[in-house]
Amino acid sequence: MNYFLTILLFLLSVISVLIVLASCYYLHFKNSFTKNLISNSVLFNSNLGPIEYTLKGENGPVLLYIHGTPGGYDQTIEPTDSYRVLTPSRPGFLRTPLSVGKTPYEQAKAYKELIDNLNIDKVLVIGVSGGGPSSLEFAARYPHKTLGLISFEAVSYSEDFTEKDAEFIKGSDIGLWIQLFLMSFFGDRKLASLMFPNPRNRERLLSDTKKVEDLKKVIWSIWPLSMRREGLINDYEQFTNISAPLEEIESPTLVIHGDEDISVDINHAKESIRRIENSELYVVKEGDHMMHATHSEEIEAQIENFLLKVSKDYNSINTS
Repeated sequence: MNYFLTILLFLLSVISVLIVLASCYYLHFKNSFTKNLISNSVLFNSNLGPIEYTLKGENGPVLLYIHGTPGGYDQTIEPTDSYRVLTPSRPGFLRTPLSVGKTPYEQAKAYKELIDNLNIDKVLVIGVSGGGPSSLEFAARYPHKTLGLISFEAVSYSEDFTEKDAEFIKGSDIGLWIQLFLMSFFGDRKLASLMFPNPRNRERLLSDTKKVEDLKKVIWSIWPLSMRREGLINDYEQFTNISAPLEEIESPTLVIHGDEDISVDINHAKESIRRIENSELYVVKEGDHMMHATHSEEIEAQIENFLLKVSKDYNSINTS
């Protein structure tokens, strides 16, 4: 009897030590992750409140990248030789408090104040997924600041997403961290099979190690959830009552959407095309909501071509 009790106590001691070590590692990881998030961005103290952002790149016009739900300034794209990238954390995400702007219109006002502070004349706006409503508001309200608009898999009309993501909304930092941390031990092929139902998209991802690394960065851009939850909840509340002023958008508009997107249905793209006068639709074949990883070259080419077109049009108007 004493023998079994000794074994049991030993096992309990080992488990306790492992729990303590795992807790210490988690706290260290979270602290380092949070410090990196803070150190890699800038705070602008606007009249509306602090706005967190990054501005990257050396050449060309500025692409104002409006991230999705959930996200933050760390959910963005890299600049190229053709354009710079300005990415604010939308209100409620990371270090931009929700008080800066709850509604899409209020958030658009915050973007306007930010680019004015940075002395940027015009921007090419790209609204991604949940960043769609505020990008539409910006283009409609500030045509004099909008070089063009790209609506990328963007929400454009009222829809209730809460039921589908109810468990995620209520999730904890440590619970999500465990899921993401375990995924880091999977091989690339296993990760691809988890993320992409279409086997051809898995092969597209696995054909380039950079695509895999970019996907992993995007996956971690939803964590820690506690620093993004307020914006997430607000977005879902706002999405149930959207009155996007699509008919008021005068700027050239490119709508990019995947035909296999089940997160934001392609009907959102069709609604934008139907109501925005100067717009065109580009459908990415076999593109789902993570197609920026699998179809990156195709999408980047569309962005660059559109930017070249609107820049030429803008330059010709101002020199004529």
